[in-house]
Amino acid sequence: SSRADGPFVTVNCAAIPDELIESELFGHEKGSFTGAIERRVGHFEAASGGTLFLDEIGDMPLAAQAKVLRALETHEITRVGDSARIPVDIRVVAATNADLAQAVEKKTFRLDLFYRLNVVPIGVPPLRERLEDVPELAHRFLEDIAHRSGRTPHGLAPDARELLLSLDYPGNVRQLKNLLEGASVFARGPDVSRADLEQILSNGPALFGAPGAGERYT
Repeated sequence: SSRADGPFVTVNCAAIPDELIESELFGHEKGSFTGAIERRVGHFEAASGGTLFLDEIGDMPLAAQAKVLRALETHEITRVGDSARIPVDIRVVAATNADLAQAVEKKTFRLDLFYRLNVVPIGVPPLRERLEDVPELAHRFLEDIAHRSGRTPHGLAPDARELLLSLDYPGNVRQLKNLLEGASVFARGPDVSRADLEQILSNGPALFGAPGAGERYT
């Protein structure tokens, strides 16, 4: 789109303490609170002209949700400790592994913000429903692991591939990545083998079988 060359700013809403989220999103002026030793530009302002990705939006506190909704409706933000309105032109992409409709019923997520964000919903199926992606994901993860450790990337032995395709992945893609990271430590040959994977599986939660009653995959 016309925003392709603009900034792409990511925010992990779950990782920001409640008392700091307004400052992180909208910025603050020097001296506006204890520790505000200089002016700070918030993520909304930094993303202007591009895209703001709000990850784990379901974990955002209600007070911040109201201010995010106002910013989306008015296309303006106000820094903490200031009254000046700053125009922002952003595209917002939000992601969550929570059931926002259920959160609305429990009154932990604003209905008006839910409708404002839910314009073009894109559902990502759990990994167990797209096992055909596992080999490609595994190859990419093994390359990343090797790059970080300065080693030659491991391949994936046929028996290891067969095992990976038989798992249910209650922890989804993160679980696949962590499994391969552990197995690559034990791999002695050029390829990660089934035995390497089983060594990790034997020391952690089982990845076989169906979820228990009421358990959700995310």
